Amino acid sequence: MYFLYVDESGDPGRYTGSNTPHFILSGLIVAEQDWEAGLARMLEFREAVKEATGLDKKIEFHSSELIRPHKLEAYKAIHKSVRVKLLKSFISQLSAFFPSGRVLSVCFDKQQLATESNYQELAWRRLLRGFDGFLGQQGQLGIVVSDDTNEAALRVLFRAMRKESPPITSILEDVICRQSIHSYYVQAVDAIAFCLYQQEYGRGSTRKFDLHQLFKTLDGLLLKEAAPLDPQGIIRH
Repeated sequence: MYFLYVDESGDPGRYTGSNTPHFILSGLIVAEQDWEAGLARMLEFREAVKEATGLDKKIEFHSSELIRPHKLEAYKAIHKSVRVKLLKSFISQLSAFFPSGRVLSVCFDKQQLATESNYQELAWRRLLRGFDGFLGQQGQLGIVVSDDTNEAALRVLFRAMRKESPPITSILEDVICRQSIHSYYVQAVDAIAFCLYQQEYGRGSTRKFDLHQLFKTLDGLLLKEAAPLDPQGIIRH
């Protein structure tokens, strides 16, 4: 069995100039037999972070907050250069944390898909199809765990997709939503979504730290067969 951990970036509505021009879903696929070892490696990383900075393991590892703290006061006690190094270190070790893991991503430029009205539904439809296809190739079943989002809408969508032609057949249960503060795995995929956002829509204030280059370091994890025409396998439409 496989787990797919998911986080999103951007709002689901049409681009009006005052909201985000993108909607991103990133998913981290982890095999059941690798789950415990992956968690142990993340715990070891957080122990090292606590030793070096005093940041408690219970504090959420939140990528955008590491760069620009707003909600998490604990980050403000750590110098920005150190926070940037922490994020880069975490990203650089993801391949070691999950050596057999895979990353599945959807990235919509709303201005290229201007006729759409609900980017969240479309993105989740593409992601679930991609994961179901992966599971079918492996001859395995899977479960989807997402950071808190519109759980009711996802439940309706997923149950509809199980009745479509062709139906979703390899994903068990509805999408399970969890608060990221309670899941190191959701925090890991938050970092992946953040890296993809920085690659696609990074600003000058973050590009000076080379954050737009971080997603490229995940190349060995990318599920490129999900979108063969994209060099990184990113589903874009």
